[in-house]
Amino acid sequence: MSLFKVKEVYLVDDDAIVRMVASRILRSIEFKNTISAFENGKLAIDMISKKIAENEYDHVDEHILILLDINMPIMDAWGFLDEFKKFDQKIKKHFLISIITSSIDTSDKTKAFSYPEVSDYITKPLTGKHILDFLKKHHLYED
Repeated sequence: MSLFKVKEVYLVDDDAIVRMVASRILRSIEFKNTISAFENGKLAIDMISKKIAENEYDHVDEHILILLDINMPIMDAWGFLDEFKKFDQKIKKHFLISIITSSIDTSDKTKAFSYPEVSDYITKPLTGKHILDFLKKHHLYED
């Protein structure tokens, strides 16, 4: 039996097919917790802000994984990360962020890791192995 140490996954990607495939991949590796999907960074930031206002992160023991696409309308990954870094550290500590992107531009990878909040960088197409490797690397999954 596998054990996930992740309370929830936030899929932040403007492509509905990518969000659907990522959800299916998570379910295929037996992730049974909540998966929340957002089509841009602003919607995800707004949800995090709402949950902060409602004190929903005060008693979170497990991490929330954010799979964050770079290129999105309204608010891209950089805008999301600029807003996210403004949150108090007691909030940010609950999250792990991985960029998921089809970009092969090395400057995107360099820019992503210039944000200390970014834990990893995964090139699409996303697979179950990508997610499991990420979770194992950060001690959030045990088989």
